[in-house]
Amino acid sequence: MRRAGPAAEVRDCFHALLAGATLSGMAAGLHERGILNRNGRPWAHNAIRGVPLNERHAGLRQYRGELHPGKWPVIVDEATWREARHVLEDESRATSPGPGRRWLLSGIARCGVCDDGTTVTSGSRSGPKGTRGLTAPLYRCRKTKHLARGTQPIDLTVGEYAVRRLSRPDAVDLLVDETAPGLEEVRAKAVALRSRIRVLTDVFADDDDADAAEFEAATRGIKARLADVEAQMAHPQRARILVDIVTAEDPADACKDLTLDRQRAVIGTMATVTLLPGRPGRAPFDPRSVRIEPLKGMD
Repeated sequence: MRRAGPAAEVRDCFHALLAGATLSGMAAGLHERGILNRNGRPWAHNAIRGVPLNERHAGLRQYRGELHPGKWPVIVDEATWREARHVLEDESRATSPGPGRRWLLSGIARCGVCDDGTTVTSGSRSGPKGTRGLTAPLYRCRKTKHLARGTQPIDLTVGEYAVRRLSRPDAVDLLVDETAPGLEEVRAKAVALRSRIRVLTDVFADDDDADAAEFEAATRGIKARLADVEAQMAHPQRARILVDIVTAEDPADACKDLTLDRQRAVIGTMATVTLLPGRPGRAPFDPRSVRIEPLKGMD
C-alpha cells in the first residue's frame, strides 16, 4: 500500500463527498486503492470526516474563533470547503460509522406492503438444496418478513431507469431549481445563448473555408456566459450529484463508472422506489413490481 498524495487525494475527498459519497464508502475506496493516511495506516471513518472539516485545506487558519488567510497552498477554494462542511454538519445526514452499503437500494427503497415510508434492508437466503455455502442477496422489509425480493433484477431495473432519464436530451433540466428567484428570466437568457451557439455551429458546418480556431474563439465567450447563467438556475444538491453525468458526452458510460455510493446518491436524488411483492414460486421477474416515482422536478 502507498500513502496518499496530499493535494490530489484531499481534493478527491471533497469532490466525492459533495457528489454524494459516504464517509465509509470513501474510506473503503482509499483502502481498495492502497492509499494510507499520513501515519501509514488505513483510513477510518472518523479520520476521513476530519479531512473536509479541516479549514487549512482552504488556505485558512483559526485564531481566537475567527478564520484568517494562511500562508500555505490552497487545495480547495473556500466555497467548496464551506459546502463540504455544511454537508457533514447536516443533522439529517446518516452518520453511522459502520461498513458502507453493499446494495443499491438498501435504506433507500420502500416496502410496498407497509406502504408507509418504511425502507428495506439487505439480507440473504440460502441457495438451492445441494449448494452449501451459497446465498442469494435479498431486500427485506425492516419491520417484518412480509417482503423478501432478490436484489439483482431490481437493481438492474432501477439502474436502467436512471440511465434512460439521464441520457435524454433534456437531462440538463434536472439541475434546475424551480424555486430560484427570477427563474423564467434567467431561463430565457440560457435559451437565447444556446440558440446563438447553434447558429454559429450551423454556419461553421456549412462553410468549407471556416477556420476552427475562429469558431472556437467566437463560441468561447458565449459558452462562458451560458455556464454562468446555468449556475444561477442550478439546484445545489442536484448539481453536485448529477452535473458530471448529464453533461458527459455519453451519460450511459458515465453511469457505468460511478461508485456504489454515487449510484445510491443518484437514485435518492431522482426518484422514490417502492418494492411490491413478487410473483410466487419461480415466476419470471415482473418489472411492474418495482414502483419508480420521479421526485418533484425530476420527471
